[in-house]
Amino acid sequence: MNVTVPRHPLSQALSGLVFLAGLFFLNFTSRVIFSPLLPVIEKEMGIAHAQSGSFFLFISMGYFFSVLSSGAVSARINHKRTIILSSLALGLALFVLSGCTTLFTLQLGLLGLGLGAGLYFPSGLATISSLVPTAYLSRGMAIHELAPNLGFVAAPLLCDLFLSYLPWRQGIALLGAGIIAGGLAYGLSSHGSREKGKAPNLSASAVFFRMPMFWVMVVLFSLAICSTLGIYSMAPLFLVNDHGMESGKANSLLALSRVASIMMPLAGGWFGDKFGKQRVMAIVLLLTGVLTALMAMVAGGVWLVILVVAQPLFAVCFFPAGFAVLSKLGSVEYGNLAISLCLPLAFLIGGGLMPTLIGWIGDTYSISAGFVIVGTMMVIGGGSSLFATFMNNEKMIP
Repeated sequence: MNVTVPRHPLSQALSGLVFLAGLFFLNFTSRVIFSPLLPVIEKEMGIAHAQSGSFFLFISMGYFFSVLSSGAVSARINHKRTIILSSLALGLALFVLSGCTTLFTLQLGLLGLGLGAGLYFPSGLATISSLVPTAYLSRGMAIHELAPNLGFVAAPLLCDLFLSYLPWRQGIALLGAGIIAGGLAYGLSSHGSREKGKAPNLSASAVFFRMPMFWVMVVLFSLAICSTLGIYSMAPLFLVNDHGMESGKANSLLALSRVASIMMPLAGGWFGDKFGKQRVMAIVLLLTGVLTALMAMVAGGVWLVILVVAQPLFAVCFFPAGFAVLSKLGSVEYGNLAISLCLPLAFLIGGGLMPTLIGWIGDTYSISAGFVIVGTMMVIGGGSSLFATFMNNEKMIP
């Protein structure tokens, strides 16, 4: 007699989850691919470090406005169509960017790239919530969150692959074609949520904007995002210009540093549960700031490689504890609104304004000096938070 073995609930959702993670991987890679391309673009277009850093400011500005308005879009066209729209917009933006010949048009194209990218995230999370059973939601989210970590690794490797065979402009156009193909394939598939999103609740948002702890978290997340995405964005210029490293070697080192940190968020979550989430956030930010400053102070050689690899190992440990603390802000009925409001602001500051600041300092002094200054900001932010945590015995969050 044949006995049918019931499938595990997570395995039933796995194909849709992997499809979604693949789209998120392409989405994220399209935003960070410009980091390893910066030395090439600077040389070709004759632009300054501050102008290069502004690339990420324009991406972050577009991302900021897009994430905040994504609920209004998905409320009209549903989550699946919003994800498709995001992929099509991203692909089109990369095609436009491949033809930009002036700094102004490049910045406008990057703004459009951010606008397209930001549409995905809220609808992607909502789709996972509808796809994966509640009991397995954390594991579903963990699979989805592999995408940005892999994107950090893939971007410099893709950059080297493109530059080995193609001009950088044709390379990003090819990436754009891949993203459009992925979006169309998702549209034709049976996967995706046809539920509609919710438009932003302005009255609920005002509650958080009046909350001092919300702004503390915005500052801490901004510093944490700078320690990961901001430093990553400017690291190729730091390695090539300040240390005379070849672009290929710099990109390989950048990819290596992110391979080592892929599994570290699991350790960050475990430490947060065991030793206190706010305490772990503060210590991680403090140590990351020290490593960022030291990375900029060493002359080079083995110590530079060790610090470039070690810095993101600690930096990524901030986020599991940080999201857990942020999700406790406000009343239960507000759900994850604190995360939805905090993250766009933090990305704008930590992923946009701070790389531009590093670039400006690089024009005046050096990229290394910019790393020392933002590293010091992280030390001050982490140290202040640690002091406040001990003074309040971790009772900052009700």
